[in-house]
Amino acid sequence: MSQPSQAEIFAALQAQSSGSFKRNQPKTFTYDSFLQQQQEEDSSIKPIDQLVNKSESLKGDQRLNNRRIYCPRDGCGSLILMDGVGDLIQIEEGSILPDDPASPFSQSSKPYSYWYISSGPFAFENIGFSRPDKTNLNPLPTYTPNDINDKTQGKVKYLICAECDLGPLGWSFDGGKAAWLDCKRVRYGEEKK
Repeated sequence: MSQPSQAEIFAALQAQSSGSFKRNQPKTFTYDSFLQQQQEEDSSIKPIDQLVNKSESLKGDQRLNNRRIYCPRDGCGSLILMDGVGDLIQIEEGSILPDDPASPFSQSSKPYSYWYISSGPFAFENIGFSRPDKTNLNPLPTYTPNDINDKTQGKVKYLICAECDLGPLGWSFDGGKAAWLDCKRVRYGEEKK
């Protein structure tokens, strides 16, 4: 049995890194597709309510994602978060992020909806982190969770897809373990019955 040549090995590696290999992609939906469905059906069920299971825990009521969360890029489909891991938080005013006009996350829509992942980066299936954004010198917002220490000074690390580098999909704070995924920047799998 002969070994592949160096050129064949490089060609195989190049094919993998360029994304030209095919995988079975799950059927996914955008947040806007749930909004459109609500309008078409004249339903009183809000799109975000179609994405959560309400549960009670020692921490109080939680609204956990009832679907797997995927990278939004067509052709990628990387699984980012399993169902039951992200806790839906909605904030009426202000922001979780430091007040920065250059932030890629819109402050125009209210309420702001995010999947809050409190248990750290190992809760994700596939996620990447940017280097801390050192341009933001604004103080941390009042909503900043307790696991952030004073040394961060508002430095934000953006979340990206670990396979295709699409982002930002969310953020975390440098030095903290919690992370937030923007509900409108990801895709959702089918609900498990």
